[in-house]
Amino acid sequence: MRQSRIAPQFGRRDQTFTVLSGEGLMISTKEYGTLFDAVAGYWYNILGMRNPELLEVKRKIGGTATHLYEEYTNPFAEELAELICKRTSMSQLLFSATGSMACENARKEAVKYFQAKGKLEEELVFVTIKGSYHGSVGEMLKWIDPEKNQYSIDAPIYEKRDQVAEIISDFKQKVELAKSNGKTIAGFFYEPIMGVRGSVPLPLEYMDGIAEICKQNDILLIADEITTGIGRAGKFFYSDSFSVKPDILCFGKAISAGHYPVAATLFNEKIIDAWDKLEEQGVPFSKIHRRGNSITGTQEACALGLKVLEILERDNLIQQVNERGEYAIEKLKKIENYSSVREIRGTGLLIGIDLTNSDFAKNIVTPEMRKRGINVLPEGRVIMFNPAYIISEDQIDNFVNTLSKVLKINE
Repeated sequence: MRQSRIAPQFGRRDQTFTVLSGEGLMISTKEYGTLFDAVAGYWYNILGMRNPELLEVKRKIGGTATHLYEEYTNPFAEELAELICKRTSMSQLLFSATGSMACENARKEAVKYFQAKGKLEEELVFVTIKGSYHGSVGEMLKWIDPEKNQYSIDAPIYEKRDQVAEIISDFKQKVELAKSNGKTIAGFFYEPIMGVRGSVPLPLEYMDGIAEICKQNDILLIADEITTGIGRAGKFFYSDSFSVKPDILCFGKAISAGHYPVAATLFNEKIIDAWDKLEEQGVPFSKIHRRGNSITGTQEACALGLKVLEILERDNLIQQVNERGEYAIEKLKKIENYSSVREIRGTGLLIGIDLTNSDFAKNIVTPEMRKRGINVLPEGRVIMFNPAYIISEDQIDNFVNTLSKVLKINE
């Protein structure tokens, strides 16, 4: 029987509950009463809910929000773009409303890069990592599906963690397969830490090997930092952990701290040079830059982004993410010897408690945690712990103690 006129989005109808309000790290729900939110909405409420400084920005700017379009911009968008680009090796960015759209825009710009080299879009293919997630719109839906994308490769994680050399070799073979099929691999999409696989970081030697093959074959490196970016994993962008920098980088979620839908795609000079080449080839400017959405880069979204960056720097919150993350891992390690726990892992406040099976995580741990006042979301068999950056050590202790009691059900 249909329980709501709102259609399910991620196949979790049986886990649905109604949020009435929120304050800080707490949410008021119809079904469970007050809950501590251990996943920051879905990893984006990094400053907690109803942050007073962000509410004040919305009060001042809301109602006058001009969006970006072909003919005009706004000072908040210009300043935010300048600050973000200065933190990276990137030259320009394109605003969008969601992380899914940011990844699809990354794919489109990679296509333009190769069109400037004389390639047709139908000749281009993309490599993704099996089990990765890069959004739910456009052509990216095809490329993240390993059943539809014969060029997808494994990551050296879980049972394959010792197979770095073999997987890199497989990537080389996929490059040759594409050539034999008359195709060109345009880009390699990767999450520096695979969020929906349960907070699994890609090994440095793996990314070094992938990057070298990309360099040899003119394949664009495309970093998806929708989950990891803006401090979640202890660095402003976690791709900075790797020796080779991406050509295109996507970010979202955290930049407005959940107060407004906003994301963006960053480009380096290689991509911008391709735009110039296309124009020199006679492609109309309007066709090269026909992208984006009706409402992106609004004054409100970008003013919120600027305030978020100000708070992160002023309150040294990315350092706090590292400190709280280390504290949480230390505490969680005490339950790693439970029979239902495979592994505790995490970077910053992107932490996963890897359990023995997904049914236990979904049908026992998740509802039992909620009954005890803590909201969690499982990613397969992994219980994610991705709270707001302002979490206290006492709140971490309460989470660990509650989870310990729930896990004892299975002992």
